[in-house]
Amino acid sequence: MSTHTITRGTISSRGGALVVSLESAGRSIRDVLFLSKLERIIMEYFIRHISAGEIIAALDIKEEIKKRVKQGETDIVSELEDAILLREINIAMALLANKGFLEYKNGVYKLAPWIIEIIKVRKGGLYPGQPKSLKELLD
Repeated sequence: MSTHTITRGTISSRGGALVVSLESAGRSIRDVLFLSKLERIIMEYFIRHISAGEIIAALDIKEEIKKRVKQGETDIVSELEDAILLREINIAMALLANKGFLEYKNGVYKLAPWIIEIIKVRKGGLYPGQPKSLKELLD
């Protein structure tokens, strides 16, 4: 059996079969399932886009939330007024950075390296802007 380390995940070869470990230093992509609904929407955004400026991300996510509320998802946030919604989104993005799901530098949020490696392994590349469902990454 041979094992190659990929930043924080591993790929192992056992009898010709490829085994991918999606856990990294006690972290797993399944941790996203335990986040709040707002945090999961933000993670879906960054899984699709990989990185974005904080203002553009907040505005895009605000529009996504408003679209979902119109479709009947009323349990995402308590208030839909723009200023309050943007504040909640910015707080949630900062919390996700604190929890190690995102990184923040110079006004830009991006996925944490351990999640980027999972996407590379699962999808064969990052493909920014293309939809990538969380379910695909969990399977």
